[in-house]
Amino acid sequence: LAALQWSISPRVAQLRVTRASTMAQQIEGSAAKPSLFSRVGTPIANFARSNLRPGAGLYSLGFGVAAGVAISGLVYVGRTFQVMLFDHEYYKLQSRKRYYEKQLIFTREQEETQSAHYLASMAAEYDPAATRMPFKPLDAKYRF
Repeated sequence: LAALQWSISPRVAQLRVTRASTMAQQIEGSAAKPSLFSRVGTPIANFARSNLRPGAGLYSLGFGVAAGVAISGLVYVGRTFQVMLFDHEYYKLQSRKRYYEKQLIFTREQEETQSAHYLASMAAEYDPAATRMPFKPLDAKYRF
């Protein structure tokens, strides 16, 4: 009878074991439905794991981006030091501005001198009698 029961019920015995293990898992809580994060994160993690190996396209792109950021940072630091320590363009420009201001002051003084000479020459030629009406006395506002 035992041999007959064993030959008939291997499938039934397996179902009983499976049922018993799932019941135990349900009691312990491990057979619960996976969380949303777990369901969404697993494919992403598998994709990342398969593509973030040396030689993969995504790995190469990431490596290139990281190298580009590092190189541009080094260039930025190098330019900053070059400007801080070796850039004398500022002094050249300041010197040119001072020279330009000196030239501007000189030309203004020249213009003032020329206008003063012009006024002096005009005053030398000034004839108050020419400003009076014919046969009338000279008005006081035209006198020197």
